[in-house]
Amino acid sequence: MKSLALFAALLVLGECAITYKDCGSVAGKITGITVSNCTTSPCQLKKGGNYTVNVTFATKEASDNAFAYVKGILDGIAVPFPLPNPDACMDPNSQIKCPLKNNQTYLYSATLPVSKEYPDVKVVVKWELQDAKTNGNDLFCFETPIVVVG
Repeated sequence: MKSLALFAALLVLGECAITYKDCGSVAGKITGITVSNCTTSPCQLKKGGNYTVNVTFATKEASDNAFAYVKGILDGIAVPFPLPNPDACMDPNSQIKCPLKNNQTYLYSATLPVSKEYPDVKVVVKWELQDAKTNGNDLFCFETPIVVVG
């Protein structure tokens, strides 16, 4: 019953729990991902829109740092997508307060603008939050398909 209530609340807020594949979360475990203004998976991201990605994850080790990296994968080629503030510890909007403690659950948030210059395209997004202290182990890593639409 709790799951149904949560699902209904997310739909009212215009969010959807997206379909994703874990791609190597070594130092953490993803427990949920939502995207604002997305009501289906794969998300259809409209050009000129802003989308907030929320990732809930549990840590498997302590970490002093957390840096986000996003890539678009099209036909097997990964193209980096620069984030406005990749340092999650320094970004006040990320919801992350460092240092991260072992065996704790955190919510990471980032808002991405979708440029009007992007082509209409289906692409796989790869999103990593890495701990620089532990040689770049992924606190989380996920891949999810998206569709950019006009």
